[in-house]
Amino acid sequence: MKRALDRRAEALDTLDGGTFDAIVVGGGINGAVSALALSAHGLSVALVERNDFGSGTSQESSCMVWGGFKYLESRDLKLVAGLCDSRNRLASAYPTRLVETRFMAALDRGAPFPPWFAALGAVAYWGLGRLATQPPRHRSAATIERLEPSVDTSMVRGGIEYSDYLLVDNDARFVSELAIGSTRHGATIANRVEVLDAEQGVGGWQIAMRDRVAGRDLEATARMVVNAGGPDVPVVGELLGSTTEHRLVFSKGIHLVVPRITDSGRILAFFDDDERLFYVLPMGERSVIGTTDTPVDDPQVAVTAEDRTFLLEQINARIDRGTPLGEADVIAER
Repeated sequence: MKRALDRRAEALDTLDGGTFDAIVVGGGINGAVSALALSAHGLSVALVERNDFGSGTSQESSCMVWGGFKYLESRDLKLVAGLCDSRNRLASAYPTRLVETRFMAALDRGAPFPPWFAALGAVAYWGLGRLATQPPRHRSAATIERLEPSVDTSMVRGGIEYSDYLLVDNDARFVSELAIGSTRHGATIANRVEVLDAEQGVGGWQIAMRDRVAGRDLEATARMVVNAGGPDVPVVGELLGSTTEHRLVFSKGIHLVVPRITDSGRILAFFDDDERLFYVLPMGERSVIGTTDTPVDDPQVAVTAEDRTFLLEQINARIDRGTPLGEADVIAER
């Protein structure tokens, strides 16, 4: 069996001087799935990533695969139906990587709508998802307290229980497996390869790259280039000389990893003081609390003391733990 470094060296040799139908720039979730889809349809594909596959935004998610429940608030039924369809197809294609998980949304007096209205939304969500999951249930405050004793129900008016999906392992591993899966259809993939320049000519795109490990310069030709740069889409677009109708607006979302809050395996959902959903997600012996939504100008972000304090205050106001969670309980941040 070939070592990973040997396979990477072979990929670099194939990449250098190679001609492809498509070169995908960016090895996050969008780049990995683009490479897989294009190669599965018979195109010759190269996927290059400046760092490691799934190492950017794609390793900082909540690991949920959902159908866009919150978009029902804006009545965007077409979007929700499309997201649910994609969720269902992904769950069908990767049954060992996605697991259907129950969500328990406890609605207190600060929630933007009453439990009965949320229950109607949950039924609509289930219908738009073609009844592919377990049916939703309206839950009273007493039932929530019985099923989830970790939830402080003193201010809870009721809630809903519904289903979506969760990645079994984690987001970065799922992305990496998609990228590796594209090689089974003949794709050439290489991490630690940075695109330096791109020029479009009669014969297609000439892409100049550099292996960031050995410093080797590489060049390849492609009929088309897929810009899957994530937050760096504008940077890659500038290299390609392309513009888009819309611009990216950046938002920072953080998670805190703490000792396990609930043993049920459910995802707990709450509305924070700003009427924004946040979750308590299972992660083995731990729980993950998040996420926030803070507008930023620079995609290079870090967890701040203000972020940490906000999430801890929000969760402590909604769980019945005895001793409130403090900074000393934060095992990791993402």
